[in-house]
This record gives sequence, C-alpha cells and structure tokens, in this order.
Amino acid sequence: MRALVATFVFLSAMLPATSHGGPSSTTAKAAKELAEHLIGKGGKEATELAVETLAKKIETLALKYGDDALIAVKKVGPKTFRLVDDAGANGVRTVKLLARYGDNAVWIVKKKNRMAIFVKYGDDAAEAMMEHGEIAEPLISSFQTPAATALKAISPQNGRRLAILAEDGSLAKIGKTDDLLGVVARHGDPAMDFIWRNKGALAVAGTLAAFLANPQPFIDGTVDVSKAVTENVGKADRK
Repeated sequence: MRALVATFVFLSAMLPATSHGGPSSTTAKAAKELAEHLIGKGGKEATELAVETLAKKIETLALKYGDDALIAVKKVGPKTFRLVDDAGANGVRTVKLLARYGDNAVWIVKKKNRMAIFVKYGDDAAEAMMEHGEIAEPLISSFQTPAATALKAISPQNGRRLAILAEDGSLAKIGKTDDLLGVVARHGDPAMDFIWRNKGALAVAGTLAAFLANPQPFIDGTVDVSKAVTENVGKADRK
C-alpha cells in the first residue's frame, strides 16, 4: 500500500500544474488584455476570435522571451512578431531593444547590418544609430566603441561634422583618433565645435598632444590655439 501511495505522489509531481493562479495563467491574462488593447487601438472591432488569435501569439512570445516581449508588443504592435522571427538567433536582443526603445529601434532591428553593429558594440551603438541615422553606421564600423560613445554625446549637426572629418581624411591627418573621440565623448558638443573649427591646428602634433592632455582650456578659450600652434611649429623647426 505504501508503495502504491508513493507511486501516486511521484506521478502527480510529474504532471503539469493546473493551478489557475500560476505564471502561465498570468501571462495568458496579460496577453489577452494586450490583444484587446491593440485591436481597439487599431480601430477594429474586438471580436472574440481576433482577440484569442492575437492573444495566443503574444502569450507564445512572452513565454519564450519574458515580460520584455509584452512591453515590446505594446510599444511596437503586431509587427514585433515578424521582427523577432527575422532576427533568428538575435531574438532576445531584438525583444529587449524593442522593449526599451519602441518604434525608434525598428530602424535598427529590421536591417541585418545595423543589428550586427548593435550586437557587437551594445546599447551605445544602438543609441548612436537612433540619434544620428545612417551616418552612424560607417563611423561605428570604422572607429568602433569610441565612435559610438562620441556620437551619443553630440547633436545631429556635430554628428554630420564628425562624419565629414572622417570622409575627407581630416581625422586621419589629426591622428590619435580614439583619444580624440574620447574627448568628444566626455565634453560633448563644445569639444566637437572646437575640433571642427581647429582641425588644421590639431594636425600639428604638439598642439594635439596638449589638447588631449588638457582639453578644457582649449574648449573654453583659456588657451589660444593659434599661439599653441606657433609654439609647437617653432619647436619642430628648432629640432
């Protein structure tokens, strides 16, 4: 008899839970409420069949990716399903990005090259691409994390200026690009304004070194950059 009871207890433990208050039922309820909200928001009649169909898709996504999936669908709508499917192995990252940034992130996740940049360089790259659009892609691809953090700190206008300096060879001529972008990341638009106006002066090695060592006096005008150039050129001539 004891053996029979023990066997029954063991088999009972192996059966799936049927409690109506468990996590699965909570997810199903949230999915149905979200489906009703989305259908109503779209101006369509919330028929029971339509709600159940959409709710099941939302629930399936949420059971796989967690609460971020509910947030993503709420922000982005039904196109979330296709975007996540297309992402393949990057489904988790796609869901998290959509949940955090909503429609702004769609521009990234729908293109494999942009998604690859996000996967490799993280949230800084994602924010830079959302803020600066297509100009951010080649900059981050070329200069990696330093470009992403610099772009996060500056306006779209200065983002375009940075792209121009990269394209026309000015950044390469100035040199120490990672360090220069680090200054932009720390000091933002004022630093980029200074670099844009004084790209020629910064190409003088001694001036660049002085700027990188202590950029704030250059940015706020305490140090006369033209005087610094003259001094450094004179030093080079005397060698």
